[in-house]
Parts: sequence; C-alpha cells; structure tokens
Amino acid sequence: MADGARKRLLGAVAACVAAGLLGAPSGAHAAPHAAAALGALPAAVAPLPGEWWWGAMGVDELHAAGTGRGMTVAVIDGPIEPDVPDLAGKVASSSTLCLDPTRSTDVLRSSTGRGPEAQHATSMAALIAGTGKGTGPGGRGIRGIAPDATIRHYAVLYDDPEDADRKACGVDFRTTDDVEKALGLSIARAARDGADVINLSLVTGFGQEIEDGLLTAYREGAIVVAGTGNGKGRVQWPGLGNGVVLVNPVGQDARTTDFSVTGDRAIGLAAPGEDVMAGADDGSGWRSTTVGSGASVATALVSGGIAALWSAHPQASAGQVLQAVRQNVGLRAKDDGSGYRTWFRRVGTGLPQVTAKNPAYGWGVFDPADAVEVDPTTLPTANPFVRTDDVVNGPSPEAIAAATAAASSTAASATPSASASPSPSPSPSTAAAPAVDDTPGGSGPGALVLLLVGAVVLVAGAAAFVLRGRARAVATTTADPATVGPPTDPGDLAVPTDDTAAHQSRGATSADGRKY
Repeated sequence: MADGARKRLLGAVAACVAAGLLGAPSGAHAAPHAAAALGALPAAVAPLPGEWWWGAMGVDELHAAGTGRGMTVAVIDGPIEPDVPDLAGKVASSSTLCLDPTRSTDVLRSSTGRGPEAQHATSMAALIAGTGKGTGPGGRGIRGIAPDATIRHYAVLYDDPEDADRKACGVDFRTTDDVEKALGLSIARAARDGADVINLSLVTGFGQEIEDGLLTAYREGAIVVAGTGNGKGRVQWPGLGNGVVLVNPVGQDARTTDFSVTGDRAIGLAAPGEDVMAGADDGSGWRSTTVGSGASVATALVSGGIAALWSAHPQASAGQVLQAVRQNVGLRAKDDGSGYRTWFRRVGTGLPQVTAKNPAYGWGVFDPADAVEVDPTTLPTANPFVRTDDVVNGPSPEAIAAATAAASSTAASATPSASASPSPSPSPSTAAAPAVDDTPGGSGPGALVLLLVGAVVLVAGAAAFVLRGRARAVATTTADPATVGPPTDPGDLAVPTDDTAAHQSRGATSADGRKY
C-alpha cells in the first residue's frame, strides 16, 4: 500500500474508534497503538545502567499513546546483525549497493554480518525498535523507544581493506570510494520503500546524490534525521542538508557534552547521547548492556521517538509531526526565576515557546512524551527545520516546497485499502532564544571525512569503538511560530546560550585514555 494511503487508512480507523464504531479499551487513545509493546518490559522494571534516558524522556507516557506500530524507520549505516535478541523479528529487510572489492566480478557485499563492523547499525536499530530482550541480566536487552516500529536497513559503510581508519563503498567500481553516492541512492531507495523516518547516524562529504536523495524523501513524505558528529568541529553532510532534523547530544543534566558541537545554526534538536546502554560486540559476541556515548545515540532516539509519536497520529503529515516536535521541546523555569532552561520534559504551566534557535540545542531538547499530547493535524504543514534565510546548503527551499507539494498531492489522491502493509511484529506562550550566525561546513565532492558520530565503551573497560550517527531530513517550508506577548530579552532565554563550561562530560574513553 502506498505510504499516504496507509496513513489515511489508519486515520480512518482512528476516527471509527473515536466515533464508537470500533471497540477500544476504556481510557485508550483514539489513534491505533499497542498498550503493551512487543517485547517491552513492564514499567516497574528497575532501569539498567545506561537506561536513564527512559525515565528522563517519559517513555512510558509516550508508549501509552504510541509505540511506533505501523511506522517504518530506515537505518542507513554499516552492516547489521539482525538476529541478536534485541532485534528479533524487527528487521524487515537489509540491502546494500556496495560492491565487494575482494571479488573479480561485480558482486555485492553482504549487508549483514557479525563483529565490530556490524555493531553500530545493530545498536542504532535496537535503540529505535529494540525488543527489550538481550544478553543482559535475566535476558534483558535494549528497549527501543519505538518498539513496534519496523526497521529497514541499508548498508553504505564498510571497512576499507586498504586503510583501517576509513570506511568505503564502491558503487560504480569495486575499488572506488562512492559513500556519498551510496548514501544518496539509499536515502531515495528507503523513501520509495515506504520509510516514514530515515535515520542517518553518519557524516560524509557533499555529494549531489545526497541532495537528490533528500528531495526524493521529501517527495515521498518522509522525515530525515541526522547526527552532528562528535567534537567541537563543523557539522558535515548529510546533517547540513536543508530540511534535515540535525541532532546534538546532551548528558543526564540536559547540557551539552564535551563531544557535542556548538555554534552551528544548522542544529535542530538536542537529545540524550551520553552514557546510554547501546550494546556492542566485544570480540566474542554481542553484549546488550554496553554503555556508550555519541551523537549517533541521540540521533537514533530522535528517529525512534518521532516514529512513536507519529504512530499515535498517523493521519498527520511529516511537516505537522515536526511542528509538534518543534513547538513542544523540553523546558522548565530556572530556580532563580530569571528565565527558562532546557530540560527533557516540559515542567510547569504557562511555559513559553522557543522562537529562535540556540547554536548548541537548536530549538531545544526533544520531548516526544509531551509532543504526543498535541494533535498535529491542527498545526501548519510547513517543516520548521527547512531554512529559507541565508541558505548555504541545498536542497533549496523552492525545490523542497515543490517536493512537499508533490507529497501532499499524492497523499490526498490515495485511496485507502482494506489491508495494511505487512510488519514483522504486531499552544504555548513565547520566549526567545538567540539567533545565531550560520557556520557553513562540509567537504567538497569526493572527500569523505567520517567523524566519530558516536563513541561506545565496553562496560568491562577492555576496549572502545565508534558509533557513527545517521539522521533524516523532512520536506516543507519554514513557518514562524506564533507568539503571545512581547519576546523576552536575552537574559530570559528559553535555551541557555552557553553552558559547556559548567558541564564535565562523562564521555567514553578507551583503556589508554583517548577520547572517541
């Protein structure tokens, strides 16, 4: 079934429930959802080390409304190990465009695997849609933020046999480096395959194919989420793509870490990315309880959180879902009453709405548990993450608007079907944040620079490995948020301007003390 038709069908089912035409449990949400996600653990289970984000983000409340059922999240990454218990039955497909450089004929690499090369994609998929079952105490594993979502996987990053510090993918020729091309083509393929959200926990140089892939995603009505990369350097592609939801990591205090990016106008949201149970392969096999840190983690949690939120409102468009996300970031009053600061949830009443982006937090900390309470169908259809002023990187706002219009036309003309797509398993007031200067970045064509988007350390302390983060972009045009009353002055910011000096990171280090 076409993506638009499927969403319209789900919306019709929700309307029938609301009208009493279909039965619903007492107190159930009108939109379809699973009260108990497949493989999810009871809310009373004590969190394992690295599961602090679950309570901080109010995931149990989020799941009371939506668990990702009916949503598809594409994970574009390295190879994946789909048969770990954390992902049992979750990966609907896995593919690659990369040619095997060790073969004399044009044979594709395997998109699945085991060991360190496959651990990053496995971790990202588990954070998004993990079953909660794994190799931890009592058989516990990674609990995904959207446990009923379907994963489609696309491998674009492989170890370079000639350079241990590089990743490579030959698309046209076995020995060439076509990662940017593979990424762009995979974004387009994922969108056409029906992905609702595309997770890109990686960084690359610029490639025209990436821009083209983003436009295809917007045309198909998908949301694209990407990570900033680890370190104080510039943001790179695909996160620089216009309309992409670019995610920066924060720690348990909702503050930026010493591996977060600061001072970049492209940043859209912040999310938990430090000391998170993300899993790893220690050389002898997959270990679910490995704790790690990085922008990759934050990116996956945003991708999955959006899928869970969207599943509660399947009739909403991509732009409307993102409006709900942008207008309901975490916020709480400062203890001294001088203004507001970022937080994981919206704490208090009469909270203002952020009207300008912060160079480290974007619009603020992602808060799906509060955003899901808003009906996104009442919000504008414009994607608030599309830049229309001082546009440095494409796609252009005009091209995105055209692609979005095409997506809206397709959804409006779709006819609901009697069958659904198969799945492997069952307004606030205003406060201003500072406007910031744009920091253009990204490498030229052909220059692949893989930043360490996510770093993971084995709990045993024996080794460390890098997580690369993927994120997604969405289509629409920018809309000015509604304001109530005069904007506050710079002393009353909804989001702190610079708090990094007060934060001591607990980021991952290896046995010899190096930061990853």
